[in-house]
Amino acid sequence: MTQPDVLPIDTHAHIVPESLVDEARRSGATLGVTVEDTEQGPALQFEGLTRLRPVGGLARMEPRFEWMEQQGLGLQVLASWLDIQGYTLTADSAATWARLFNEHLAQVVTGHPGRFKGLATVPVQDGELAARELTYAVQQLGFLGAMLAADPVDQDISTDNFEDFWSAAEALDVPVVIHPPTHGFGANIRPSYLAFSLGRTLDTTITVAKLVLTGLLDRHPRLKLVLVHGGGYLPYQAARIDNGYVTGQGRPVELERDRPSDYLPMLYYDNVAVSPQVVRLMRDIAGAEHLLLGSDYVFAGPARPIAGNLEGAGLGADEVSLICCGNAQQVFLKEG
Repeated sequence: MTQPDVLPIDTHAHIVPESLVDEARRSGATLGVTVEDTEQGPALQFEGLTRLRPVGGLARMEPRFEWMEQQGLGLQVLASWLDIQGYTLTADSAATWARLFNEHLAQVVTGHPGRFKGLATVPVQDGELAARELTYAVQQLGFLGAMLAADPVDQDISTDNFEDFWSAAEALDVPVVIHPPTHGFGANIRPSYLAFSLGRTLDTTITVAKLVLTGLLDRHPRLKLVLVHGGGYLPYQAARIDNGYVTGQGRPVELERDRPSDYLPMLYYDNVAVSPQVVRLMRDIAGAEHLLLGSDYVFAGPARPIAGNLEGAGLGADEVSLICCGNAQQVFLKEG
């Protein structure tokens, strides 16, 4: 596989700023956020949410720099750990917490020029508040877009309540990364050991299918939706969704395009945790211009090559260059 001329860009990585943990110790309790000290380090806890594990490597910077060097990365796009987005808090508290997270992430970005960019956290409880926070993060903090949890706990981002957020993202011309939460409906599948590997991809699949079927991309045709983990099952079971739409059993609204799968080429997909064969399938469905490089750091494992599944996918050197660099420059950085 020919190496790209520009250093690869990791568009899918997570972080918990260490300064945010300190902030939560001082003032988080008023919002419903506390810090529990464990033998494995601090753990953020949220009212209404099951007990969370310690933040661990999400807050440590030196291992991140070492891993980026090993992977030959030029830039990493940082977003919150989905567990700590505050989706069980009240809307106002979630908005305040999102602002705190975004401002602490901005300090990380500005403290390491040229190494990182940020994606905003927004309160999923209220579309107007989410739009307001996205606008602030993009215009005041220089963030590239947002990472949004796919239907966490009792939230549903396909409802009319969230329309203000989609309008803001389209108007700002920034991508929205759809990422499954730990505490979505997929967490309840049995046996429980499949919740992580399959349940989360089910969360993405169902949420994005709802967004397509309820006409989101008809209302906002310039919206840039990025689906992590290859889009879950959506690209590979789209014909079944088409069948439901054609028969009328799965047609909540009349779409402008003939069938739901016609919207798949409008979406973007990252290469996290999929095989070379699936990378090739994504390329065939959406084109190399809609594929992005991602690591899921710190969860993907430090030894796994970030571009490993591009090997054997039968891609041309120009396509590899797009996936590793060019697409991220255009979609996230608006370069090229």
